[in-house]
Amino acid sequence: MFRPVPVTVRFRGVPLWLMAAVFLSLALLLSFLLLLSLQQDQRLLQDFSKDGSVPTKHFAALWQSRRDLVLVALLVFVAAAGAIGAVIAFLHYDSARRTLEAVKGLARNILESIPTGILTLNQSGIITAVNPAAEVVLTRSSGDLLGCAYESVFAPGDVIRHVLDTALRMQEHVRQQDLPYQGRDRESRTIRVTTAELTGDDGLSAGIILQAQDVTDWLALEQRLRVAEKLSALHTLSAGVAHELRNPLSAVDLNLHLLEDELARQAGLREDADHYIRILNAECRRMSAILDTFMKFAGPGSHGLHEVDVPSVIDYIMSLMRFEADERSIRLEHLVEDGLPPVLGDETQISQVLVNVMANSFHAMQSGGRCRVEARCRRGNGQEWVDITVSDTGSGIKNEDIAHLFEPFYTTKSEGSGLGLAIAYRIMHDHGGTIHVSSEYGQGTIVLLQFPAETGQLRSVTVTA
Repeated sequence: MFRPVPVTVRFRGVPLWLMAAVFLSLALLLSFLLLLSLQQDQRLLQDFSKDGSVPTKHFAALWQSRRDLVLVALLVFVAAAGAIGAVIAFLHYDSARRTLEAVKGLARNILESIPTGILTLNQSGIITAVNPAAEVVLTRSSGDLLGCAYESVFAPGDVIRHVLDTALRMQEHVRQQDLPYQGRDRESRTIRVTTAELTGDDGLSAGIILQAQDVTDWLALEQRLRVAEKLSALHTLSAGVAHELRNPLSAVDLNLHLLEDELARQAGLREDADHYIRILNAECRRMSAILDTFMKFAGPGSHGLHEVDVPSVIDYIMSLMRFEADERSIRLEHLVEDGLPPVLGDETQISQVLVNVMANSFHAMQSGGRCRVEARCRRGNGQEWVDITVSDTGSGIKNEDIAHLFEPFYTTKSEGSGLGLAIAYRIMHDHGGTIHVSSEYGQGTIVLLQFPAETGQLRSVTVTA
């Protein structure tokens, strides 16, 4: 499965020259011993020849000496062959060990480098491997996971435990399934989980493998892209509809006024006719206001971009919304960090965003409450940002509604048009900023507006009306 780059062994040629050297040494040793034996026999024969006769027992001793010499030579040869075999076996073992360590190191490095969380379990449910990405996703250290049964790590009701139970006991695996997950940090996130059977070298099941990836940011980005696509498609439609309706509406409004004046001059208006004409005039004004909203949402317009002083804008909005807040028994609070840098944009547009957001907060606090506006500077992604946070103690937003907040014409209020936050989203996008909403139903809502700070560097900003 893992094939490391072949490593050249330092003494790869040792067996060949070692065997040649050993056999040459043995040959030299045996030759030397034979020479010594022959010389010794020759001296013995010379000594016996001086006496005139050679005893027969001395020949037997000489042959025994030769046999002993051959036996010693054979023993030396066997010992040398064993030594050569041991050296060869050791070299093969060392090469196999190096290859195994290289394979294990490669597998370990691959496992640790994979950005997706990997968790493996054996057939008994014991966790056998964890990579660093899994520690981050599951908010647990490897020391708390390795060697432990998954039932003791993940509490009953935990989505990871349910997935592992299903895969290990029922042999039912999931593929790319997004699940809500809350780790030890108590932060709600979305993780994408996949399980598969883990097979051993014999081809049989050796457990299961789980892949987990935090896709919270990905899903948020996909949602923003979907909203942006819908806004882009509606820009042209809204502009066309508003333009086509404004002309006949203006004609209707004008002719209603002329009809009212004509009837008043001739014989006076009856009470019921006057009532009907007032209703028609009111509806024309309401339709005109709706068309103005459409034009603000869709019609691009040129505005002079300049440095906007955020504290001044917040002070103005607070004074503007103060009267309505008092009527609704809402306590307004604001906190602005000292030395806040300006942002580049249109002051009217930024004010409109704050008004729309605060108006939604007011509607969420029917029985009164607190609305707090904070502004501070932070640094991220290589630049400075001005963050404006609007928080309230209202009824909050349901989870199924948060995903649709910035969609045009989507509203949970009976009297709402569903364009307030859509317009705010577009203004923030045109200013190079972002808008994020977090809420817990029944506990209030927090809206975060992020503007890139003006640092004197050229930056492309398109502001639309």
